[in-house]
Amino acid sequence: MSFRYTFLPFALIATALLTAPALAAEPDPAPASAATRRDFPKRLLITVVADERFLSTFQQRVSSWFSDGTEVRVTVTSEVDERGLLASSPTEVRAWIVPLSAERALVTFSSVDPPAPARHLVREVPLRAGFDEVGLERLASVTHSAFVALSEGVEGVEREQAERELGAAGVAASSVVASSESPPPAQPAQPAPSTPAVPPARPDVPPVRRSTIGAAESPTSLLVSAGYGLRIRGPEGVGHGPSLALGVQLRSPRTAFALQLSGQYLFRSEFEAAPFSASVQTTALRVQVGVEPGRRSTFSGQVWLGLGADLARISSAASTSEANAGIQPREDGTHWRGAGELTLGIIRHGELLDVGVYAQAVFMFTEVRYDATTSVGEVLLLKPWPVQPALSIQGRFRSAL
Repeated sequence: MSFRYTFLPFALIATALLTAPALAAEPDPAPASAATRRDFPKRLLITVVADERFLSTFQQRVSSWFSDGTEVRVTVTSEVDERGLLASSPTEVRAWIVPLSAERALVTFSSVDPPAPARHLVREVPLRAGFDEVGLERLASVTHSAFVALSEGVEGVEREQAERELGAAGVAASSVVASSESPPPAQPAQPAPSTPAVPPARPDVPPVRRSTIGAAESPTSLLVSAGYGLRIRGPEGVGHGPSLALGVQLRSPRTAFALQLSGQYLFRSEFEAAPFSASVQTTALRVQVGVEPGRRSTFSGQVWLGLGADLARISSAASTSEANAGIQPREDGTHWRGAGELTLGIIRHGELLDVGVYAQAVFMFTEVRYDATTSVGEVLLLKPWPVQPALSIQGRFRSAL
């Protein structure tokens, strides 16, 4: 009896286990959103209205944001194609980047999964200085986030709404629906809803029907700099004073070049050239050429080479009443000293104002001597250093030309 008592429950349990998989083998239907994400195109075509020289790294920047195998391709055009601005294709997501000014750009995205209507996104992206390094990185980030939002179905509007948003930004889109694929089979005729009229562009934003990079981001900027610095001159002592510079900068995708005229006023300072007391006031004038490597962050380096001259105004007097009566100071005078300058700096970039710290080496091409005339001839009193270190801090204002 005990053997049968334990065997029957085991048989019942085994029978139940054998029949249970048949009930659990049918999986629940996959959510519609998961199917949508699986079928969403893994190809992104971006058309940029720009000069190709400024976009040599943009395709690589955008691709670096994707880790799911999405293929990114960037093409460049010189003007907006109104028919293609909101064009869509079931095999790829299409995007346009249209610069509106040096401070902002418009980005559109379009995708379609027939027979459903196309969905679009329109985003305005603030820029600092057009398509510079920071602007390109910001556009790459916005492009990735918009692609993800469109693929997840969390954002997207119909064409009529997208046209209204483009019109509000001053960009016109053709009402012709462009697609690289054949249209879906015709549906039974139904009364067509009236299409809302596209509102006119805002009066303060010019239309961008033929926008080019020249209108959105000038590669040339006006530079105005002001600062304060000091220079260690050796026996002549430490000179310090304000500086001012005016120049232009030409940007390329990887490097920025600058040319400027600068001047620094070093306040009059006194020094001893026994048995005399002397003072000097110096005005340093330079022509400078600068190189600034392409940057990916707020900070970057600078190198400047300068040539020019120091205008020195010197005065002297006997320092003691016991000065040798046979030694007389020279008359006050002004003379030019040829000079060269090497400057290395670190600069922090702002929206319009940059702030930098600079270390300099000033090379004196003219030998400077302080002599005294005696009854036995010239006597050397002192000589300034031929290489003079200097430090300065400067603020730089940039304005596109």
